[in-house]
Amino acid sequence: MQRRVVTSADGTAIHMHQIRPGGGTPLLMLHGVGRAGRTFAALATSLPARFDVWAIDFRGHGSSGEADKSYLVADYVPDAAAALQSFDGPAVVYGHSLGSLVAAAVAGECAALVSAVILEDPPSADYWGQLGETAYYPTFLAMRKWAGRSDCSLQELTAGFGSEVVRTFDNGAVHRISDLRDPVSLRFSASCVRDLDPMVMECIISRDWLEGYDYRAVFANVRCPALLLRGDPACGGMLSATAAAELSQLMRESVTADFPAAGHLLHWQSLSQVAVHCSAFLETIDS
Repeated sequence: MQRRVVTSADGTAIHMHQIRPGGGTPLLMLHGVGRAGRTFAALATSLPARFDVWAIDFRGHGSSGEADKSYLVADYVPDAAAALQSFDGPAVVYGHSLGSLVAAAVAGECAALVSAVILEDPPSADYWGQLGETAYYPTFLAMRKWAGRSDCSLQELTAGFGSEVVRTFDNGAVHRISDLRDPVSLRFSASCVRDLDPMVMECIISRDWLEGYDYRAVFANVRCPALLLRGDPACGGMLSATAAAELSQLMRESVTADFPAAGHLLHWQSLSQVAVHCSAFLETIDS
């Protein structure tokens, strides 16, 4: 598998790697907060063979460099732009959560480099406005607590992170993280948190994350074909039906797929269904 290091606009080193070689058409995958490009390894194997599937680690995540100043959503956009500029032609961009917000932004700012976008459960602006009242807030606090902990083994970090108390999405019941995730998923999440700059979580917890990101203007600027994948808010999805309808209207050419009974991490929780929808959509995009 190929690996590259590209330089973002502010000089931050961004690591990207090919997670599935294909027929030459690039497809760039952008992960969510606290994860890394390797989160897409299983999904990448299920996408049409004509696509070379690449993933990056955003600044402050995985193998990429840390930012000098902040980790606002707008700060990640140049990371994706630098990756797109390394390809020989236009790419499809797939983004999950944070990655979906960045994917929408680069589709507008780098229109000549993006042929289509797939947006997996983009968090709505209203959702982030009430973050402190959501079930995700304790998890983000736990991620900040355990981020970058090179002083302990992965097994110890997994146990510590898993012992943190969070709330469920359906009724707000209190549980430990380890009660809500299977052991393999928990270990993977912990491995990503270990490589995370703790400062990544600061602007999220302080609710400054969307500063400098004009949410509705960004999506209105998406002129390429778009597939919107929406999780179920009752299971942890971050995009209501009303917000999804608004995004669909803002984008010029979009189609929406809902996933009832699945939450925010669709490419893990509903892998086969996501793969089917993405593959069908990708087959409508010219090389």
